Amino acid sequence: MKALVVLFDEENKYQEKKVFGGKSGREVCTEFFKKAQFLPAGIDTVGVDCVKKDDVKTGSELLAKIHQLAKEKNADFVIYSYCDLPFINLELTKKIVQSHVEFKCEYTFADGYPYGFAPEVIDTGAAGILAELGRTTQAAEGEKPVCRETIWNLLKTDINSFEVESELAETDWRLLRLKLCCANKDNFMQSQALYEAAVKAGAVGEGALSAGNAEEISKIASENVSILKTVPGFYNIQIADARDTKPVYEPEHTFGKGKNSFTFESFAALCKKISNFSESAVLNLSFFCEPLLNAHFLRIVEEVLKYEGLSVFFETSGLCVTEDFCKQLSALVEKAAPRTNGWQKVMIAVHLDAVSAPVYAKMNGTDAANFTKALTGCDALCKALPGMVYPQFTRTNNNEEELEAFFRYWNEKSNSSGGNCIIQKYNDFSGLLPPCKPADLSPVERNVCWHLRRDMTILADGSAFACPNKAAAALAGKTGGGEDLGNVLELPLEEIWKKTDESVLNHINKKYCEVCRNCDEYYTFNF
Repeated sequence: MKALVVLFDEENKYQEKKVFGGKSGREVCTEFFKKAQFLPAGIDTVGVDCVKKDDVKTGSELLAKIHQLAKEKNADFVIYSYCDLPFINLELTKKIVQSHVEFKCEYTFADGYPYGFAPEVIDTGAAGILAELGRTTQAAEGEKPVCRETIWNLLKTDINSFEVESELAETDWRLLRLKLCCANKDNFMQSQALYEAAVKAGAVGEGALSAGNAEEISKIASENVSILKTVPGFYNIQIADARDTKPVYEPEHTFGKGKNSFTFESFAALCKKISNFSESAVLNLSFFCEPLLNAHFLRIVEEVLKYEGLSVFFETSGLCVTEDFCKQLSALVEKAAPRTNGWQKVMIAVHLDAVSAPVYAKMNGTDAANFTKALTGCDALCKALPGMVYPQFTRTNNNEEELEAFFRYWNEKSNSSGGNCIIQKYNDFSGLLPPCKPADLSPVERNVCWHLRRDMTILADGSAFACPNKAAAALAGKTGGGEDLGNVLELPLEEIWKKTDESVLNHINKKYCEVCRNCDEYYTFNF
């Protein structure tokens, strides 16, 4: 039998940084595959081909290219990977290739490990079939841009038609959401920190990353602050100083400690800081406010969209939405360049929380007549920004009886949202609000809080907090974990961000401040 190695080259700056024993992630990965030590007896490699991102744009084009290269070299199957994986693992790759051959599979992969330890293996014929599916019956998936999940995403559209085998991890490490690659600043920082930690622990040699044990390396990652927490990927920002509703799921608070909302100039300065620090992130412009009440809202959106690594997310009541607003927002989105962070340019959640006017009024502390107005605003946004609007239902004891009807209606592809909707978990803000959740969805074992690892919350006066619950505690005058980290308009973001390292370490060691101890938001994930 013959195997062809195909490596996808994303051609980014981080894959060329020589921090892995004097080599770059690209060098480590390509050298590994060229040695071909992972092939079982009786299997020969017919070469290593590189596909650059400019060569193929969509998933179907990628599969067609893989199929073409394999046919040209008479390969029985293809070992496929991105070329920026410094932790590509010899033992795990051997197991995957051996399983693929022994069980005559069409697709074989590693399951339960952090991304980056192993390639995918795909039969040449299966690659051709998937390419055709991506052009025809599964064109909606096949025409999406190439990503690291492209083959799997196409395969699972008709998974019962293929022979699939997986190599399972002893521990399910997927909950860490680690990507050990050099795709962007976040992933690169994870990989570099893990390399340094693994070398220090003796888990890998400086020049022999592939010889390490994947389980041991994953365990090191799960206990290291620098690996779990790199740069923020989500910023909650309070850009306005008022609301036009009074949701029952938001605690009483002052706006920005009584100070005015962001000026455009101060927000623009912050936006530049965020782009320089995180490079890729989603900015939520609606923390504890109605963002459309900021007179500079459209200018603020335009400013965010100037940075190709940043996306806009905002929640709105929909009551301020007009046809003219929708037209202007749509024009800004149309003008903006495609995002490099994997998210849409703009994403909008509309607070509906009900299917009837009385329940809507009860949930949002407003007149029942506003329900029709909110629906009209939602519909206008959906028409102006198709696929970017998500009617939202925050699930509480007060509206639980309407959950099913809400989901059934908005989940239909035929309605104005195209089937988009969000069912939001109720947050009591560490006891500031009464217990009102109809179901406990928290995991059996507590994980390190995602918001400490990924988020930064910023009030209208620029004061920063580790998470929404800590910000709410500070606004309510509570102590015991809700301390201000500093002002983003005065201090470097990196300095502010470093102040939460100790909190992450405490979570690793199962130690919690008062706010964290009474919180069950730790398992929820924003972008």
